[in-house]
Amino acid sequence: MQDTEVLVQGYAEAAYRLLKEADYELGRSNIGLTSEKLWEAASHAIKAVCVRRRWQHDEYEHLRDAIKHLTTETGDESLHTGFAIAYNGQLFVGSLDEEDVDTDRPIVRRLVEKLLAAAET
Repeated sequence: MQDTEVLVQGYAEAAYRLLKEADYELGRSNIGLTSEKLWEAASHAIKAVCVRRRWQHDEYEHLRDAIKHLTTETGDESLHTGFAIAYNGQLFVGSLDEEDVDTDRPIVRRLVEKLLAAAET
């Protein structure tokens, strides 16, 4: 059980650190790194939930399935939306501008906060 707590805490700390790094990179107008950091923060938060629930989390498909399950379980469509925004942001970084990423940032932040709250229960 101790290992689970350590892993969950590690993923949570990494997610919050990555959100701060995303803020920093956006301040430098580095859209690519901002988008990467937002996706990494979201994926670490999802992994925290997966570890807590003993779900697989090693591949993108596992993270996608976890979000689908959590969205169905909670009825909170913002989980799916936030996941899609974070994932697509790092895929289509070349077509995003600073305003796009600045709009996406609070959505991903709320996703991370909800997921980490779920990981604590």
